[in-house]
Amino acid sequence: MNKFSAVALAALSCGMLVFASCKKDKDEPKDLLTAPSCWKTVKTESRSTTTDPWTDDSEACSTDDCTRFNSDGTASFDEGATKCDPTDPQTSTGSYTLSDDGKTITITQDGFSIPAVVDELTSTKLVVTVTFLGQSRTTFEAQ
Repeated sequence: MNKFSAVALAALSCGMLVFASCKKDKDEPKDLLTAPSCWKTVKTESRSTTTDPWTDDSEACSTDDCTRFNSDGTASFDEGATKCDPTDPQTSTGSYTLSDDGKTITITQDGFSIPAVVDELTSTKLVVTVTFLGQSRTTFEAQ
């Protein structure tokens, strides 16, 4: 009987270890945001009210822009090969804060802060919406 109890206890212990090690860690929002080397702007849309349809405002000069969110809360913005305004600097920096639940991001650049709702954040896609005199939604792809 003692031999059986020892074997049962060993089997139970092994089973608990297997189930504990199979637990998938959930990706944290900040890890998802900071993992890519950059987030490339794919599409920019706008609408006047929340009931209006989205209008695609994407410009070729913006769809090569690249934003990098660093784990220390800093951000860098690169205009890409094509600038919309030739006098803009090629790169600029700022900072950001991401809420713990990953649903709000506030980007600060040149002393101006822009809060945005994070509509989607995966390892390959980021979608944010800014509400100010209407709404603007930007879709990014991880690079």
